Amino acid sequence: MADQTFTLEYFLSQPGFREWVLQKDIRFTEEWEAWTRRHPEHAATVQAAADWLLMTDEREAVPEASMQEATWAKVVASIDAAPARNSRRTLVRWLPWAAAAAIIGLLAIVWLQGKEAEKEFVTMATGYGDVKNITLPDGSEVCLNVNSTVKYAAVWHADSTREVWLGGEAFFEVKHLAANRKFIVHTDDVDIQVVGTAFNVNTRRVQTQVVLQNGKVNLKLNRKDTALIAMKPGDMVTWSAERRELTNNQVDPVQYAAWQQQRLIFHDATLAEVLLALQENTGVKVQLEDTAMLKETFTGTIPTDHIDVFFKTLSRSFDITITENGKDSYVIRKKEGQ
Repeated sequence: MADQTFTLEYFLSQPGFREWVLQKDIRFTEEWEAWTRRHPEHAATVQAAADWLLMTDEREAVPEASMQEATWAKVVASIDAAPARNSRRTLVRWLPWAAAAAIIGLLAIVWLQGKEAEKEFVTMATGYGDVKNITLPDGSEVCLNVNSTVKYAAVWHADSTREVWLGGEAFFEVKHLAANRKFIVHTDDVDIQVVGTAFNVNTRRVQTQVVLQNGKVNLKLNRKDTALIAMKPGDMVTWSAERRELTNNQVDPVQYAAWQQQRLIFHDATLAEVLLALQENTGVKVQLEDTAMLKETFTGTIPTDHIDVFFKTLSRSFDITITENGKDSYVIRKKEGQ
């Protein structure tokens, strides 16, 4: 959906929006809060629509394309429809309401324009075979893995929280600032709250996986009434809001950040896990004719810039043949007689 559809009247017409703002309906609260986190560039418009509802409390009316013009037109239409003898009295009665509505509409638009100008966002994206090093406005560094996106405000003010929205995978080295100024990485599953540290975040596979290399981070799950999860170096916390699954394991952080050096490191990983990671990081798809092999384990390193080296190692380890089956597509078969 194009950005120009996300107007004040768009949000006011959406199912559950009024119930969320006016009635604090829990059925819609998580849905709208999650949507706003995923689309911070529209947060100011959402807030303006909410403010309009709270100021007017008009639960049924939905404004037209221009809110203040529509309100004024409604007033004029009411005046024109009144009997002539009462026109002066009707006009006097309507004027305070018309003025208030026009002022509210004008203030909402001015406030919205100021917020939008203040909140210009930068979005960086990568494709397969493309890893980007990004310097954030505060000097923090992000290494963005392939097929990933990161979004952040173009300007970070000295008194504001530093915020980044991530889809895919990235490694963060956060710069420590005075007064322990907050730095938050938002994903669909968690908010990662840090001060100064280095960590890897992977949001693939319908979950968020955070591996802490050094420093300290706190995780806030995107659900109600959950305590912060304090991580220490070597912790790997994985949370899936969709599956409601939470795990915390001790790992070697270097293994999970090796993609920065175009390497994928595995230790007793199943072939299913290996081939999925290969596809996520290179776009190469591998099909096994014998699906029982998916449970076989592999320990070793895949150089993502030389897949042929990995295939040779795999062939020797499992006595198989690997045949190309189209662009970036391969089939693995057991050798005849096996």
